[in-house]
Amino acid sequence: MTDLSNQHPPASAATGQRAVTLRKVTVALISLATTIVLTAGKLVIGVISGSLALIADGLQGLVDIVVTGVTLLVVAVSGRSADPAWTCGRDKTEALAALIEATLLAIIAICIWYLALMKLMFGVAEVTVEPWYLGAVLVAVLADYWRHVMIRRAARETGSMALEANAAHFLTDSLASAAVLLGLLAVHFGYPVADTLATLVVAGFLSFTAWRVGARAVDMLLDRTDPALSLRVLDALQAHPQVRDVPVLRLRRLPQHHAVDCRVRAEVSRVAGLAALEAALARDIRAAIGPAEVLISIDPH
Repeated sequence: MTDLSNQHPPASAATGQRAVTLRKVTVALISLATTIVLTAGKLVIGVISGSLALIADGLQGLVDIVVTGVTLLVVAVSGRSADPAWTCGRDKTEALAALIEATLLAIIAICIWYLALMKLMFGVAEVTVEPWYLGAVLVAVLADYWRHVMIRRAARETGSMALEANAAHFLTDSLASAAVLLGLLAVHFGYPVADTLATLVVAGFLSFTAWRVGARAVDMLLDRTDPALSLRVLDALQAHPQVRDVPVLRLRRLPQHHAVDCRVRAEVSRVAGLAALEAALARDIRAAIGPAEVLISIDPH
């Protein structure tokens, strides 16, 4: 669906594409710097206090650093225009990055589940809680939530699946850190098992996020789309009085819109009629599903 006859897009389109890529790269850079600082803080405090929940939260921060670095590279690559080697662009690289992130999250979640369950079965180690530990974890909660809001806004503005996965991940980080904070407060008031319970909550959040992000990434990589959208496009095509049959309909999700490729049989006798029908069908498809790249092949019936 990509026209390779002109490898140099109009200046306005190229400028807009560069602006979107710059926006995504800037957000990823800020996120990477924040991740490094927060992860270091969580691990240091976790080791000092002996809190397994805080160490687990810090370990997932190490995964965050790797994932955010991969995201930074991916959003820079995916923003390039199509070429003879990448005729459909590079949009699926973002889905691949999201799938890598989901896999890493699942692995670290399994490790945390194991450590927490072993701690429940064989005893709870003593955890030391100082007031400034609580303050530091509260800062991490707020920082992770701020990152979530910032990255989610950028993901919606640019249509980036990689940033969208990052946003979901950092919301999980914020909720997990909040669970760690509550666990440390409970330990401070004489309930040492609360730290282990908080660790289980962290593992649960990680597992849920891994499944959610991974499922969406697999759907995009395999070109699976919402059946309701496909039926909406089919209804829009069949509603036109000249259309007799729709033997081919392909719908693919792109980061910012959809791509529709279809072949229809229609009652049309003139070349001008073909062009008019094609324009009308494309307009109806966009009215049904929103912005879309539409490629229509019409077989005169």
